[in-house]
Amino acid sequence: MEQKRTSGRTLAGDAYEAIRQAIGAGTFKPGDRLRFADLQALCNMSVTPVREALARLTAEGFTVLDDHRGYTVAPLSLAELRDVTATRQLCEGEALRLSVLNGDADWEARVVAAHHLMVRIPQVREDLPSAMREDWEARHAAFHAALVSACGSPILLEFCEKLFSRADRYRRLSVSLDGGARDVAGEHRRLMELALARDAEGAARALREHYGQTAAALEGFFSA
Repeated sequence: MEQKRTSGRTLAGDAYEAIRQAIGAGTFKPGDRLRFADLQALCNMSVTPVREALARLTAEGFTVLDDHRGYTVAPLSLAELRDVTATRQLCEGEALRLSVLNGDADWEARVVAAHHLMVRIPQVREDLPSAMREDWEARHAAFHAALVSACGSPILLEFCEKLFSRADRYRRLSVSLDGGARDVAGEHRRLMELALARDAEGAARALREHYGQTAAALEGFFSA
């Protein structure tokens, strides 16, 4: 039986979050071998919850299991980037469209509050402008989750959450290549404004374009 913390969270769940965040932040890079000793030190846990976390990460595409090398961080590829982007545009675009149509005043408040919290702090690190601040990353994820939160479909929301996580490594890579040319804050503001104006089709279209911009920034990187 899986061990649980007093809060109800599982040790394996905590290990999963810690390892996934380390992969997303680039602590473990694509192709890196994941040694159990390193992961146990990262999570401050025994091998059992770490092994369970790796099984989940592999099922979700973040890591790869090789009979000879063990677990490694999954590689990044242009094919996966295009697949993830197209699927996000389809699923999250529809989730946002439904949220705009069905959302009530509480949904509007969630969107406004999440956007306000996100813009209250800088997006990038002062010591490393090519990297994102982790506290901004958390608020960014909360903003996108708020946008689609009134779609009315728990299953669709689950897909959206997994797709957001799957795309995270690509988005972080695009930041290092952008050079400040892209107005990400403006794109987020427009998403909020269209949602609050109850322009369902316009908001969905803007979200698809938002994700397309990230993919476009990486096309040259993978094609070089």
